[in-house]
Amino acid sequence: MNTQFVIYTDGARIAYDVSGQGPSLMLLHAAGKDRRDWHKLGYVDRLKHDFSVMAVDLRGSGESEFLVNVDDYRIDKVCADLSAVAGACNAEQFVVWGYSFGGNIARYLGAWSDRVKAIAVIGVPFGPAVSAKFVEQFVAKWGALAEAYRTGAMSPAKQKSAVKGQIPALVACLQAMRDWPSIDPGEVRCPSLLLAGTRNKGVMTWIASHRPALDTANVQVEIVDGLDHPQEFTRIDQVYPLVTPFLKRCSGTQ
Repeated sequence: MNTQFVIYTDGARIAYDVSGQGPSLMLLHAAGKDRRDWHKLGYVDRLKHDFSVMAVDLRGSGESEFLVNVDDYRIDKVCADLSAVAGACNAEQFVVWGYSFGGNIARYLGAWSDRVKAIAVIGVPFGPAVSAKFVEQFVAKWGALAEAYRTGAMSPAKQKSAVKGQIPALVACLQAMRDWPSIDPGEVRCPSLLLAGTRNKGVMTWIASHRPALDTANVQVEIVDGLDHPQEFTRIDQVYPLVTPFLKRCSGTQ
């Protein structure tokens, strides 16, 4: 990977790399992960034959700035980071493929940016950004560690371990996500695809109860038999053939 950086107005450095040629495609990773996952599993090697692939480390992840304050993760800042990456890549318009947390963010880009031609959301529903109960449980477990890191009240060895696990960043991000607005299917301005595995019970339940809204908004729904949430990303041979035709069509390459 040939890492490049853009700097947001708050000073945060955002890392990304670009591979291939063609219409611009932005890849957004899961929480606690980074853009290397798209490379390791072979997505970039496949996609670069049809797209100019922008793989991004979201703020707080990978080689991007490690940020630990709640205000650092306002959704307007996250989206501005990604617009800055697209601008640096001369991508006037682009499509987005986001998995898990990355799919969550893709919804906001699709709803708010006229530059986004299509979004593929993998493994997360529309609606609220996060469950308040999940945030409460996560902060109860890891909040004290995150605060100790933020205030410098831990040894260098423990600081290194906390950074490796991204715990302080995750705590701040999840707390910020409680204030991210809900995004319904009809609010997205561009064509959308929602993919879920049948063993991702939360998303399957949401799809079943929101079918009319998905149909009205013309969201393409793809269900993959037997996959759980991690496998919605790791089973590339099952997922890739369902997502790429949609993105090619929306990019005008098919």
